[in-house]
Amino acid sequence: MNVKGMGLSLILALVLWWMDAPVWAIVTVIILGLVWLIWRKRLSTIDRIDRMDGREFELFLEDVFHALGYKVTVTPASRDFGADLLLETPDGWSIAVQAKRYEKVVGLEAVQQVAAAVPYYGVDEGWVVTNSSYTESAYELAAPNQVRLIARSELEQLLKEAGFKR
Repeated sequence: MNVKGMGLSLILALVLWWMDAPVWAIVTVIILGLVWLIWRKRLSTIDRIDRMDGREFELFLEDVFHALGYKVTVTPASRDFGADLLLETPDGWSIAVQAKRYEKVVGLEAVQQVAAAVPYYGVDEGWVVTNSSYTESAYELAAPNQVRLIARSELEQLLKEAGFKR
């Protein structure tokens, strides 16, 4: 269940529990729920990404890349062979994408995964996309393997280009 669903479920549970409570208690719960919903809508897109789980991030990137004009295929959640998404440009260029929604820096393993996915899926190049940053060793391995590393700042730029709010 996502955060929004948990919040709405909590509000509903409290309202039902307080059915015998005075009207002021019910009104308080409703007001708190509305404040929470308004606060949630004010979060920037990157802040919402920071609260996603890995699969939510992958599915969100599907929307982002689709908005940027790519044909997007989401690979299975398990046994994806190093690629979470497969992209194709209108002119036929193909890309394997490894999505890493992390709180820490992304290391060598993500580059290794997508580098292995490139020949497996028969695509032209590999990308790793994160809401975080990369280790120096990740950059070192990415260069000779033609793997593009998209860190937080570049992800924010892609979000802007795709029409997502700040």
